[in-house]
Amino acid sequence: MSRTAQLEKRFNDILRGGVPADARSYAHFLEAICAQQDPAACINKITESSHGSSAVQAAMRYNTSSKFLNGTATMLLTYLFRATDLGDVLDHLLVAIVDPPIFWTAFSQAFDQGELNEPAQEAFAILLLRLMCLTTGNTSSYRELAKKPSILTRFLDSSQQTHILSTFESGTPVAAVGGPGGRHDNDFNDFKEISILPTADEILCQQPPFIRPSSVLEDPDGEATRTVDYLDNTFRLLREDMLYEMREEIQTAIGQKKGRHRGLTIDGVTLDGVYSGTDDRKTRWGIKLKCQDDFKLMKNVPDGQRRTYLEKDPAGVRILKHQSLVCILSENQIIGLASVHRVEELLAQKPPVIVLQLEGQANITKTLFQLQSSNAIRLIQIDTALFAFEPVLKALQKTQVIPLSEELLFWKDGNIIGSAAVTATQVTRSLAMNPSMDLKWLLGLSSSIVLDKSQAASLLAGLTQKLSLIQGPPGTGKSFIGALIAKALHDHTEQKILVVCYTNHALDQFLEDLMKIGIPDTSMVRLGSRANAQVAHLGIASQKKEYFTRSKADWAIINNLKSSSMIYCKDLETAMGKLMASKIDFMGILTYIEFREPTYFNAFYVPEHDDSGMTRVGKNGKPVDAEELISRWARGFDAGQFKTELNVRETQVIWTMPPNARQKVMERWKLEIYKVILEEICTLGTNYNECQDQLTRRFGDARVATLMGKRIIGCTTTGAAMFAQDIRAANPDVLLVEEAGEILESHVLTALGQNTSQMILIGDHKQLRPKVSNYKLTVEKGDGFELNRSLFERLVLKGFPHETLTVQHRMRPEISTFIRKLTYPDLTDAPKTQSRDDIRGVRNNIIFIDHTHLEDNDSHISDKDDEASSGSKQNTYEVEMVWKIVRYLAQQGYGTERLVVLTPYLGQLSKLQDALKRDNDPVLNDLDSHDLIRAGLMSSTEKTSKKRIRLATIDNYQGEESDIVIASLTRSNESNDIGFMNSPERLNVLISRARDGLILIGNSQTFINARRGKELWGKFFELVKKGNYMYDGFPIKCERHPHRTVLIKSASEFDILCPNGGCTEICDIMLNCGVHRCPLKCHQISDHSQMPCQHPYSGRCPVNHEVKWKCHQSKPYTCPVCVKEAERAEKKRKRELELELKQKQLDAIVDAKERADVLKHDIDPARANAQKAAAGVSLSFGTTNLVPSIPPFNPQSNVPPPNPTQSSPPPKLQPNAAARVSLSFGTTNLVPPPNPTPSSPPPKLQLNMKPLTTQTSDFKQSKSQQPGPSSTSVMNAAPKLAAHQDWLHQKQVDGQKSSAIDGIMELKGIEDVEDTSEQLMRQLEATRIRRLEAKAAREKALAELKKKQEEEERKREEAHVQLMRHWQEAARVRELEVKAAQEKALAARKKQEEEERMREEARAQQKLQQMGAAGYLWIKQSLYALVGLTGKNAQ
Repeated sequence: MSRTAQLEKRFNDILRGGVPADARSYAHFLEAICAQQDPAACINKITESSHGSSAVQAAMRYNTSSKFLNGTATMLLTYLFRATDLGDVLDHLLVAIVDPPIFWTAFSQAFDQGELNEPAQEAFAILLLRLMCLTTGNTSSYRELAKKPSILTRFLDSSQQTHILSTFESGTPVAAVGGPGGRHDNDFNDFKEISILPTADEILCQQPPFIRPSSVLEDPDGEATRTVDYLDNTFRLLREDMLYEMREEIQTAIGQKKGRHRGLTIDGVTLDGVYSGTDDRKTRWGIKLKCQDDFKLMKNVPDGQRRTYLEKDPAGVRILKHQSLVCILSENQIIGLASVHRVEELLAQKPPVIVLQLEGQANITKTLFQLQSSNAIRLIQIDTALFAFEPVLKALQKTQVIPLSEELLFWKDGNIIGSAAVTATQVTRSLAMNPSMDLKWLLGLSSSIVLDKSQAASLLAGLTQKLSLIQGPPGTGKSFIGALIAKALHDHTEQKILVVCYTNHALDQFLEDLMKIGIPDTSMVRLGSRANAQVAHLGIASQKKEYFTRSKADWAIINNLKSSSMIYCKDLETAMGKLMASKIDFMGILTYIEFREPTYFNAFYVPEHDDSGMTRVGKNGKPVDAEELISRWARGFDAGQFKTELNVRETQVIWTMPPNARQKVMERWKLEIYKVILEEICTLGTNYNECQDQLTRRFGDARVATLMGKRIIGCTTTGAAMFAQDIRAANPDVLLVEEAGEILESHVLTALGQNTSQMILIGDHKQLRPKVSNYKLTVEKGDGFELNRSLFERLVLKGFPHETLTVQHRMRPEISTFIRKLTYPDLTDAPKTQSRDDIRGVRNNIIFIDHTHLEDNDSHISDKDDEASSGSKQNTYEVEMVWKIVRYLAQQGYGTERLVVLTPYLGQLSKLQDALKRDNDPVLNDLDSHDLIRAGLMSSTEKTSKKRIRLATIDNYQGEESDIVIASLTRSNESNDIGFMNSPERLNVLISRARDGLILIGNSQTFINARRGKELWGKFFELVKKGNYMYDGFPIKCERHPHRTVLIKSASEFDILCPNGGCTEICDIMLNCGVHRCPLKCHQISDHSQMPCQHPYSGRCPVNHEVKWKCHQSKPYTCPVCVKEAERAEKKRKRELELELKQKQLDAIVDAKERADVLKHDIDPARANAQKAAAGVSLSFGTTNLVPSIPPFNPQSNVPPPNPTQSSPPPKLQPNAAARVSLSFGTTNLVPPPNPTPSSPPPKLQLNMKPLTTQTSDFKQSKSQQPGPSSTSVMNAAPKLAAHQDWLHQKQVDGQKSSAIDGIMELKGIEDVEDTSEQLMRQLEATRIRRLEAKAAREKALAELKKKQEEEERKREEAHVQLMRHWQEAARVRELEVKAAQEKALAARKKQEEEERMREEARAQQKLQQMGAAGYLWIKQSLYALVGLTGKNAQ
């Protein structure tokens, strides 16, 4: 077997675990790795194997000699670096090699000491650079190594590494006066170590932060460190802007500053453990805080609906929004800040549980310690848009290399602009030869497009330069040029384009332009949310999933990360449990001081035996433990029986300490142990978060695959920072930035990928600058920090070449004159801007309404850019005028979609919104809505169905346009203060938004005499006066009567002087009826053919009611009064019928109740008698056997056959069953049937009875005492029952004798029972018959009533038909009359016209007759002479 085969076998055996990786196999294993043909496949195999990475790690750290480092180690690293396309998989293996840093320490020391050869030095440099550029984990140790002077010197010897090292070396020394570091616990020299969220110490720090002025970055002496200084300063400036907003909110929340706090405040929270997500969905770690009470907004929410309320209700959704900022206070002292991780399931609990995520070791340590030791913890929600800062700041910290840095940072006047790496040669060559060519066929456009000179130059620059700047003044079509550039790059190159805009609105508009110009939807993807309906399908979630599979190496890495994450999570929960237990015992303290303070440990050491070898015992006889001495010392006692021990005698200083000093030492130790636990929590939390971040990125590979399959990726600047890793993995070649003049430089910087080779910036630095919160950092403040100076403006001011578009296509020439005179002298107007219609109803297309009404001040609102003002500004007069102007323009036929209302101030915006709500629905963009919601002036759920009208601040309307712009300047005061309206950029934006009409309202004297900006506004008002656009009111004119003009100076005059949008004259135009003229005051409807005539008519109905109608309506077929009376009569009839039915039902119920009472009165006595009789029978036969002998069964008899299973004693008679008594004596076998059949003689009654007992005698005696003929013999009594008669017959005829039966027959009341029963049955039957009769009567009455109702309905219907016929006939007659009147009027007009024509002819004839005879003769002679002359000539 060859050596190559042997190495291959050894390689595979170690990866499979068949051969252990040990000292004997390390060299062969590393050699076998380098012998593999494909480095990428080899690295994948190593990573996939459970033994691979650990084997490489062990082999590389086994031998750290110079020979190994210069030989095998360098050979392996060089081999691995060949697999540059593996990315994270290669980084995973390299991290395994250098961590733990056994090999890395030896390798770096060898480089530092000059022991490495040239290939090894190169391998070290590449490895160090790759480690510094890791996107995960802590890379600070590698950056610190690169800063070591000895390492730096060796790198500087290699020109290849000079530019790389400038990324990691700062020009500000650590010990410099006023330099970074040392101000608080979050101030570090290296900005990458600064926590994004501030600590409490930082918030409370009074020292100014370390920030460089922008001029330092242009210092020629700082070129060597310019890159890292640039990154450092960009980070610190942006973060300071974030902190300014946080400080403002916190000071307002805790009462240190006046203002309205809009966030939630929660008192009484306690630490409740660690939160790391659910088992199936892990998140970054956070702490759980349990509330003492429920949220106020949720106290009335049912338990089962709490989660739904939090997820769907508008008020519930706003409770502790995800990633919102929370300030944690203890006794009104700030202890830390955290971001909310919203878990609805925990928030829905009673009481709620809040999850907060902490950042930074100092912040975590202090916050957890205070949470555990303090009892009064308060949470205050801070309304700072953390999401707008955090992604960008984190991306800046991870930035290692700045693409295009030669152009962005090191460009000098005279340098040649670099060419783009890839160009659309077919387009650029053709366009360079003929700039005015039609691009339709060249770019595959749907219509003909011919560019002007400036547009062609801009397009060429965008396609050919490495960095191109295209300035587009208002209306010049910047976005159009951007779309053409994207179209050319898409169709003629293979490059991937990243399109970045500042707002979602601008991004959506640009993507729409790309679709319109012919770029297919399938080539584009949009990152982020809040897209409009037209581009929503471009969202990443709507894209077809690209086929994506992970390799075994990827899954191996994922599984390793999951395992590590689980271990860290469990350890983190354990450490948090220790902290929450708050029990640090003496053994824990002894363990701590054994390593930290051995002197104290020696003083507390307890020997197990004394000098004689005996075990020491305490007072209870038990052996003393190791805690004996420290326990005595802590309680203030001496060493006791250990006083004579050597270790005690040697540490008398410790044992003689007073009790209070001992307690301080104990507290210090406990605090230090707490810190150890907290440090452990911080370390475990950091490691856990790193695992989760890597897992998140790994599981985002499918999204990366989708991005890699697209040619154009669109996102906002914040989205570019949030998805930075995904975008970097997609590797876009070109960065195209729209509205680059209003985007912070930091946002553009983080959008640059490491492989970006071309950048196109499209914007206008003469319009509004980017927005910042801290006025002290702005260009306008003049302190030199210039945070709001965009990259576009910085490069233009630096002298970098740029192209400028010169033809505007938006404004009519009168409007464009303003910006041409004030800002853009070379701007020209496109032909389509000429000859536009004038604005109807006004005397000019540009109007400035000058007034002197003073402004108001709203201290509850502040405008960020107007730092000098105490609050936002309002002007009630201007609000009312704007409202009326909007209504007036609507009367002229201008829909609200053609109007926009602008104002510079947020306070005025709010007031305008309230006023315009009376007629319209003021629509705000996202930025203005956010500002008003933050100020508490608007609800996020306001909705209306009125016509929508755009309303915006000037700053947030940049990049948009409208047919007519109405602007309220607001400022009007005696001190001539115009605040941030002194900005020329703001004025430029204001006057360049309108296409056809511009209406401004303000106090001109306030602006002309302003302390700052009066030169600018002075020039503006000169142009206004020169154009005769200045008025003391709103100058209207009547379109129908142009000679009638009015100057309206107050809002109330609109209703008086132009109530319908015209003048006060009556319209008097004939309406379409041909009879009446328009009675309204002058209005703008010139075509009255569709305007209904409102002339009133009246008449009488058949019952003499007055009937009214309008001319445009037909005469009513029915009389409204008659209809109403009929409806009332019908309602009354139905009501009476219902009452009648109810009364009948009530009578029936009363009758039934009365009958039931009568029956009850008859039944109750009978029931009582029966009960008494039954009771008597029961007493008489309680001990007597009365069962007769059972006769043989006769089939023809009605008596049922005997039951052989029946027991001999009969059941006793029940005392409460009178009916049973009757049945007993009516159907028993005591008496034979009265008519026995001949074939069956009646059986004789045989009763085998015992002698009567005393009870029977008593019964008889009691019976004899009752009232009545008690002495009468039973034999002589008149028999009433058939059974009684039969017994008498048997006694007299057959000679039967039985004293018992005689006793039964003597029972009084049995006959009455039978009689009463029969009577009751008859009464019940009679009642049933009466009910049936009553029911039949009710049904008959209802049938008659229904028949009567139907008859009445038929009569009403007939009457209605007759009435309808009458009204139809009357209407027909009316129409005939109207037609006849019209024909008559027409005939009259024709007759009048004919008479007028005849009069004209008569007047003409009379005039001819009045001509003199001489004149007539002269004419005649002249004619003859002419004829004679003609005839002569003819001859």
